[in-house]
Parts: sequence; structure tokens; C-alpha cells
Amino acid sequence: MRVLGSLVALALAGLAAAVVDPSHPAPTQFPRNVMSPRGSLLSLAPPDGAEFLVDQLFDVRIELHNVNSTVVPDITGYKLVINGDSPLNQFGLRADYALPKPENWTFAWTPDVAAVYAKKPVNVSVAAVAWRSVSLKVPGTYSVQLNVGNESISAVWTVRSFEGKKAKNAVLFIGDGMALSATTAARFISKQTKFGKFGKNFLSFAKMGTIGLVSPNGLDAIITDSANSASAYNTGHKSAVNALGVYPDTSANSLDDPKVETIAEYIRRKNPGRCIGVVTTAEIQDATPAAVWSHTRRRNDKAIITDQALFGVKNFSAAVKPDVLLGGGGEFFCNGTNLTCASNKNQNYYDIYKQAGYSVVNSKAELEAYSGSGPLLGIFSLNHMETWIERNMPAYFDGFNATKSDPFGHSYASQPQPNLDLMVKKAIEVMDARCGAKGWFLMAEAAAIDKMMHPIDFDRALADLLELERAVDVVLDYNAKNNGDTFIMLTSDHPQAYDVFGTVDTQFFNGQPLNLTGDDPLSVRKRRAIGEYQQSGWPDLVINDTTGLPTHWNGRFKLADGKVDAFAHTEDWQINQVDPKVNPSSRPYALVNTSYEVKGDSVASYNPKNDPEGIPFLPNDFPTDVNTVHSLSDVALFCGGPTEMLLKCSKPMDNTEIFFLLADALGLGSGAVVSKRDIDERYVATALEPELQYDVPVRRNAVQGHHPGEN
Repeated sequence: MRVLGSLVALALAGLAAAVVDPSHPAPTQFPRNVMSPRGSLLSLAPPDGAEFLVDQLFDVRIELHNVNSTVVPDITGYKLVINGDSPLNQFGLRADYALPKPENWTFAWTPDVAAVYAKKPVNVSVAAVAWRSVSLKVPGTYSVQLNVGNESISAVWTVRSFEGKKAKNAVLFIGDGMALSATTAARFISKQTKFGKFGKNFLSFAKMGTIGLVSPNGLDAIITDSANSASAYNTGHKSAVNALGVYPDTSANSLDDPKVETIAEYIRRKNPGRCIGVVTTAEIQDATPAAVWSHTRRRNDKAIITDQALFGVKNFSAAVKPDVLLGGGGEFFCNGTNLTCASNKNQNYYDIYKQAGYSVVNSKAELEAYSGSGPLLGIFSLNHMETWIERNMPAYFDGFNATKSDPFGHSYASQPQPNLDLMVKKAIEVMDARCGAKGWFLMAEAAAIDKMMHPIDFDRALADLLELERAVDVVLDYNAKNNGDTFIMLTSDHPQAYDVFGTVDTQFFNGQPLNLTGDDPLSVRKRRAIGEYQQSGWPDLVINDTTGLPTHWNGRFKLADGKVDAFAHTEDWQINQVDPKVNPSSRPYALVNTSYEVKGDSVASYNPKNDPEGIPFLPNDFPTDVNTVHSLSDVALFCGGPTEMLLKCSKPMDNTEIFFLLADALGLGSGAVVSKRDIDERYVATALEPELQYDVPVRRNAVQGHHPGEN
């Protein structure tokens, strides 16, 4: 009987374990509302489990849905209770605070992929309210209860604070799309060994101090994009693909989603004497840099993002107004009817930034010559900056004489562009001169790791990863000369499913015929060049012995590398030179062939100009994809600086924890009670209301059809 009783107990325990928490997402590819608990028509943002820095500003969005109906649900009787008390009291609002008014809209929802291709969407009617720009001013745990009719939600929010700063400065380096396997590959092509032992010859950032693991997934999907993950790093809150500084709602307006204050905004509002710098080799409006200051559901609102950096968002937090802002993206600064410009309302944002006190530089030479104390704006290309190979190895690229990359939108090339390490060095010099003892926060991104992993251009991706190492070395040298009081974090916003499975003898490979239509349809002769296991001998190093820079990309023995996912392409494991007059990030590595259209989808096919003697790879990505996508793996977190912070890095964590590590290092949120918002007048958000400031964009509803991130 005891045995039977034990078995019954185990069975009951198993049944209990099988009960899924309603906060855990339902298994589906097309959720109606990612903010809703399982089976609920009601949603609350921020959701259960949300964490805040003390007095961090945020919006509360409540939605009630009526599915397959045009009848708007009644939300007027909703009741929101926080710790058994009124939100007015818990948020510290005045008794005469104007309560939010109900809103309503409709959207079309396709429950699954079958409904997408059958073109049978379901109408959803929505009633919603939004509490704007509120905060919780006392650390602790908050029990939240929301009731509307028969629907209810329970949530727990946590407010955190940190006593005393552990570092004067903080740097967040992001290797966009940098999987741990990519850092390993970069080491194998750049560092010498002694009979297989690397000894001290690991990448410098891997030796800074401690290493942790970060889970980059969002709340909407297991695979994230840069916007979603970088937003988590900057706000401490998970979000959805394409979203920046907001939780996603279901409205069409990309600017009304519930916002969360970024760490840069918090610094501006609470500690305005500290400098803020943003450096990237992408457009400064691209997802990772934009996550420092912007709030939009649509990462492609780039003209608006340019405006938000300077003016902020009306009635929310302080405008960030970075003290240093360096990268590409001139398309959204320049104006003119005959130029390649797309600025907000066709205004000249170079002039607008100058009027706000910025010095503007547009070339490597101008940046090197700059010796002021900012604020400094450096825009070096029309769109993304060139990759490291294009910037430094003209034998592979004639872009500075051919491409229309001028940051003012003219039909000619930009001036030579600076490298990431120079931009980081100059940013620190300016911020030290500008803010002195008050310190600074810097976000620096190596963007082309991701941008070149997408089209399977691995040489360029690894070259930019090695450039990131040299940028980190700038800060390590600075730290060694300045009492070690800079906290350094390096991670990736997400991985790419890249890895190495051997080496390739390219000399033998190139000597074998490609006879796909004859007696060798499977490329057997060329595949014999791939060495596996004991034949996976060491590759040629790419490093120039004199300069120490990676300039030898045509060695005989190369890494045999690839990705889990693929579009239709060919591979010869040699540096891509499809067209030396076209920026690699815009080269067509695959072509969309409309003659292969199947059930409404055009199909991506091989580009015959790309690796014409390479082995063909069959696609396994979505049919229209001409780029590969992101992947699932955790990413590494490398930390250096004050010992107290190093110990906090060496653990597995959600990507939201990066925000709190930075806040802890800089002593943000110190003190149990914050009574008011002390905003320095220099950083008051002076933007107009959104409908006046911008032409409010309408996004395609995020649940419809195939909707990849914008990389």
C-alpha cells in the first residue's frame, strides 16, 4: 500500500507539474496579443514578473479584446489595484490627476499560418486605456490585480535600487550577431599557438575578468532581433521583434505603445552631469544604437528616431541628447528634393543639431582633428558605414570611389570613414573633457558582424569582430591608466547560427571542376577539399606580422564554416568579391525569382555572380529570404573592471539583467524614496506632440504573415 501510495503521490505531482503558468506563452506562431496571459482576453503591460529601477518611468497599457466581433468591449468599469491600493497613491499622483480615457480600435488577426495563406483573418475589436509616465518610488514587491467584468489578471512587479556607485564610468560593447562560436573562429584565424595551446593568446575581451551567459529571447518569440534585445539591455524589460523602448500593443500607431524609460534617459533625468556616448558602425538610427534613447514599435521609424535623440518624447522623460553620437545614417539628417535624403519633414537635421550646440564632423580626418569638449555629432556615411575590410583594404573594394555613400545625400562617395577603435577613443576623450569627475556611459556597437553574417560573408564578419577587440583594447588601456574605475561589459544582442566544422584547402578546391549537370551533380570533387577531424588542420592566420591587422584573407587554408539556416547560395570559402563597387551590405547574395512564385510567395534563388565556382547549398529559410536569420543560443557576457561587479556577471541571466548591472555599477537608483523628477532644463523633452512632430507612421499589424526583423 505504501508503494501504491507513493506512486499515486508521484502521479499527482506529475499532474501538478504539468499545469502551465498562465504567464508562460501559449505554443503558437501567431499570438493575438503577446501581453495576454494564456486564454485571456485581457492584457496588462508591464506584465507579471516585470522589474523596475526605483522611480523608473513607464506607461501602463490595459487592453480588452472581443474576438471575431465588431462589438467594442466595455472597459469602463476596469479596476486596477496595486498593493491593495489605488494606482494614484502607488504612483504618487495627485488626487485631481486626469484618469486615462478609453480608446478603441480593431485589427485583423490570423491565428495560424494556414489562416494566413487562406487569407481568412479574424476581426478583433479592442478597448484600451493607458496610464502614461508613471513610476514606483519605493523599492520592493508590488502585487497588481486587474479586473474587467469576468476577466482578471494577477501580476507581481519588483522595484530594485542600488546603494553607491561601484564605477565612475561604464561601457556596454555590443558585437551585433556575435555568437560565441564566432569569437572562437576569430581567435583561430588571428592568434598564434604553441603546438595547439593558446596560452595567453585569447581575445583580449575574453580575458577581462569574468564570463556569464545571457538569454536573448523576447517575450513574443524565441528568436529575437536587435531592437527587441537591445531594448531589454537599455530598459530592463523584454519586448517584441522590431520594438524599441516599448511594450507592444495591438494598435496600428507605432508611437503609442507603452514606453519604458531607458538607462540613458534615467541618467539625463536624475544625474544630468554624467556624459552619454553612442558609437556604432551602423546607422545611428539602427536598432542597437537607437535603443539607447528611442520609443517606437517600429524600428524603421528612422527619421523619427533621429529627432527623438535630440528632442526626446513629449511628456515622458528627459531628452537624451548624447554628448557624443558617432556612426552612419546621413539619409535621415540631410534634406533636399534631388538628394537621397529622408529626414523628418525634409528638415536639415545637421543644422538642427548645430543649433542645439553640436559640432558636426563627417569624415575620419575631421574626427581625428576634433579637439573640443562636445557635444559632438559624427555622421560618416549615408547609411551603414563600410565594413572594416572596405574601410582599410582597397584591394577588395573600390567603394570610396564608386558608391553613393556621401552623408549629405549627393551622388558620390563619402570621405574615408573612421574605424571603431578611433571612434571609441575620441568619444572617451570628448566625454572626459566634457564631464570630468562626473563620469560617463558609453554604448559602442560593432554592427557589421551581424550585417555580414546575414548574407554569409564570414570573412567580413570576422574582420569586424577583430575590430571590436581593438576597440575594447582602447578602453582596457584607458582603464589601466585611470584607476580601473570603468566597468566594461561586452556581449551580443543575439547570436547567428554560425560555426566551423573543419578547414578547406582552397587551392585544391579551385582546381576541381564544377560539373553539376554532368557526372558530378553533388560536387564530390570540390568537397574533397574539406578537411574534417584529423584532417581539419590549422588555417592560415589573417594577421599581418608588421601591422598586427587582419589583412591576409587569401590564404590557402581557410575555415570550413557555415550556418544552420541558409538561403539558396553557393560557397567557395574565399572572400566575397561579387562587385567591388557595391557596399557588401547591399550586394545581392541571392535573387528573388518571381517566376518560381508558389501560392503568393516569390522564391529566393541563387545569384550566379556570387561564388560561381562554389558548392550549391539548398535553402531552408523562409521562401522569400535573401538573407539568413538570427538563432536561439545564449550569448556570452564578458566583464572587466571593479571586482564587485565582476562577481555579478558570472552567471546565467535574462537579457534584462544587463540594464540592472549597469545601474548597479553607476549607482543609479540609490536611496529608498524619490520624491520628484528633477529634470535639468537642458534636457527637457521639447518635442511637439507626436501628431504634430511627425507624420505618425502606421505599421502593418505584427501578427500578419511573415514578419522578419529588420536585422
